[in-house]
Amino acid sequence: MKRTFLFILRTLLLLVGFCAALWVFLPWREVGTAAVSLGGGLLEKQGIRLNCLDVEGVEGGFTINGLSVRGFVNLSFASVTLRPQLLASLMSLTPVCEVAFRGGSMTMGQKLILGDGGFLLTASPNEVLLEGLHSDGDFALDGFLAIDPARMKIRRAETAVRVPPSFEENMNTLRSFLPLVKEGNGNWFLRRQEGAN
Repeated sequence: MKRTFLFILRTLLLLVGFCAALWVFLPWREVGTAAVSLGGGLLEKQGIRLNCLDVEGVEGGFTINGLSVRGFVNLSFASVTLRPQLLASLMSLTPVCEVAFRGGSMTMGQKLILGDGGFLLTASPNEVLLEGLHSDGDFALDGFLAIDPARMKIRRAETAVRVPPSFEENMNTLRSFLPLVKEGNGNWFLRRQEGAN
């Protein structure tokens, strides 16, 4: 019994060591280019266009420069850096990735500055979870958001949203199809509990 346990432990350690070595030497630029191409193809089926200037490899991930996403809402970023989290992915058996962005803006009727921010992304077939979601611009976010990828609907959320006075009227319009609650001038919450409509 002890021999079997030691054999399994050694095999697991060898496997983890192999994955870690592979991780260190991955050609991150090529991984990023493939990810952008795949993501662009998937979004195009939904009527959303994704463009970028270039992709560069960074330690433990890749950076997409000059990223723009055009659809109902237009988003643009000076750069977006993705760093897949190997250990967290292995422990949860789902892809986990740290996402950081710089120079973000959103256009929906008017241009709003998202600034710099990021989140921890966990993607499973049933749910896409954005934890630690934050941005520091005029349109500021702080909280978490979980999306049902099959229905493209918010499953659960608790995110504070701060907007400039010029965008208040748009937030009232968005309230008709998003779970938004106003709490003071310019302060809103995107809030939904699991199982709520």
